[in-house]
Amino acid sequence: MWRRWPCCAARHTDPVRWLRTSTIDHVPRDPVGDAMAKALSDVLSSGVVELGYSPTGSSGPVAIDPSTASARGPGPDGWDLTVTVRLDVKTPPLQRGNEPLAEVLGVLPDVGLATATAFRPLRAADDPSPLSAPLRRAMRDSIAAGILTRYLEARIDDAPARGLVSETIEFLVELSSTRVESHDLTHGVLITDQLTDRPRLAFNYPTHVRQAKRAPLLFDGQRSVLVVDEKGNARTELQRHRFDRLDPGSGPAVARGPIEMVESGSLVAWATALLGGLGLYLRSDRSIWTFVDGQPLLVRRGEHWRAFPFELAASLGRMIGDSRAVSLVTNAAFLISAQPLGAILAIVEDADALDGIVPTKDRYDLRNDIDPLAMRTETRLHHLIDAEDLDERTIARLAGLDGATILDRTGQLLAYGAIVSSSESQHEGARTAAARTLSEKALVVLKVSVDGDITVFRGGKVIDTLLGGASA
Repeated sequence: MWRRWPCCAARHTDPVRWLRTSTIDHVPRDPVGDAMAKALSDVLSSGVVELGYSPTGSSGPVAIDPSTASARGPGPDGWDLTVTVRLDVKTPPLQRGNEPLAEVLGVLPDVGLATATAFRPLRAADDPSPLSAPLRRAMRDSIAAGILTRYLEARIDDAPARGLVSETIEFLVELSSTRVESHDLTHGVLITDQLTDRPRLAFNYPTHVRQAKRAPLLFDGQRSVLVVDEKGNARTELQRHRFDRLDPGSGPAVARGPIEMVESGSLVAWATALLGGLGLYLRSDRSIWTFVDGQPLLVRRGEHWRAFPFELAASLGRMIGDSRAVSLVTNAAFLISAQPLGAILAIVEDADALDGIVPTKDRYDLRNDIDPLAMRTETRLHHLIDAEDLDERTIARLAGLDGATILDRTGQLLAYGAIVSSSESQHEGARTAAARTLSEKALVVLKVSVDGDITVFRGGKVIDTLLGGASA
């Protein structure tokens, strides 16, 4: 039987997202395990991490169900450790369409145990103090490298070179604090096994590329992605306008696809969709985005790693009911989050919810109800916008304007660039105050910050914050 000892969060305002348990009446001091549990809970914002301790050789059962993953291994001296990660009760049960979330959940306990085992020799067994900030940062990067390595192994035939992913992350972190020829650096790399010809020369990644100071300028992830084989050899580049060079079947349509939002890393994402493997992209804002199968996976921001919030659409659907608007708004929020933009996106039951909150001039749905002779310039602009068959890219473009972009439940555009009447608080910015006010009438509101955080409001309250940087 497990006995529980809740753990303190990093700040008194943070929710407790991990805890210790034991099969006897006390738990050991384990600062390495504590740091590992905190790092795992950072990665999966919808998860709760449990560290289960038992005297060596007397471990309890490992929990297994669709929303839980566990792994058992050695803990501190004299103890076995079971790491269990459970999805929060607010997250809908895993089902078809949530495969990325299930895959992240499945690898976390094993990776956490392996990382803790590697870090234990770095600390004296009788030292009860928390790990230093540099060690915690190194542990977070090691856990991310372990997760990404598992993903890569599942998508290529041969095992990748030992340390390839972790060394790539280390290189991108170095680049994030570097400028070359007065440029804030970006860099895109794809690790894949799809290049079957023998390399013409030995050019190791990242060791040899690191020595070429201007290499990131050539492979910036926006115009060109560096292609590296699974053995760590830098092989060639994949240019934005020449995608068909490596995949003749892709044709010009695929080559044009990523151009719309290259700053978000979409070129690297497309490369993983085309050639498989693992893509990594360093953005100019110093965040690191990783991609598999054409989709984002993990994001490093503020020295912390977060899994991309795959479950957001399912959670919103459960909250307000499935509708076309849910998928449109969540996909648009993801697109905006990947760029240095802020936005407010809202879903309302119907247009009546906007009365008294959004001025008529900002109402796209009322554009045909106003006398042309009395029409203001802003209203005339509405007649130039093609939003009849709305998609997430159009929403993301419109949301780039100051103000809120608002849809009804059916996915019809009601307003964009809408100035929401709100009583601004001295403790929060104008965008937050507007999102909070709008959420009192809306079914749900998503506020995307310039830093990429996605905050969910409902009923005037914050429900959750996704992709946000955690405390150290």
